[in-house]
Amino acid sequence: MKKLMIDLDETICQGGYLEAVNDYLKTDYQYTDIPHYYVEDVMDDEEKEKFLDYFYQNVNIYENATIMPRALEVIEELAKYYDIYIVTAFVDKRRVKESSIMAKYKYEWIIQNMPYIDPKKIILTGSKNVIMCDVKIDDKVANLKGYGEIKLLIDQLHNQKYTFEELEKEGIRRVYDWEQIRSILIKESEEV
Repeated sequence: MKKLMIDLDETICQGGYLEAVNDYLKTDYQYTDIPHYYVEDVMDDEEKEKFLDYFYQNVNIYENATIMPRALEVIEELAKYYDIYIVTAFVDKRRVKESSIMAKYKYEWIIQNMPYIDPKKIILTGSKNVIMCDVKIDDKVANLKGYGEIKLLIDQLHNQKYTFEELEKEGIRRVYDWEQIRSILIKESEEV
């Protein structure tokens, strides 16, 4: 069985972080308002520091996260064809010690929402570069570089700056939803 690595944030679920920023700033930002990878980049450096202190002491973004349409159903189906690992980064280099709480929140969310994933196949890391697998699904191009037969980039505003040619050079294919992922990976598994 081929190994399949799937990212969590902005791939399986999303939204909690934006809500935390909006709650903190008393704003109503939408994802379409923020083309950056880090949502808090809408703040100046001083405000960002205060926000990060607040965030790691008070917020579990997974309490408000929404599940990407059909993500859980497709992943459960893919588990019949692939050896699935949920691989998610939790270390924030700006707040290394404080960000350790994110590992707990992420693990609890995965266990609650994806009971078909073996807990031993949940990898909480600071870097995905060391993970060797056949198929990768992520929203961040840097996490898809390197080893992998199939590399699928979930389309998000923050990664739309990459052209088809740039992605193709890295062997990365942009995908727009979980049904498209399903079609690609089920077809691939049947050809093996």
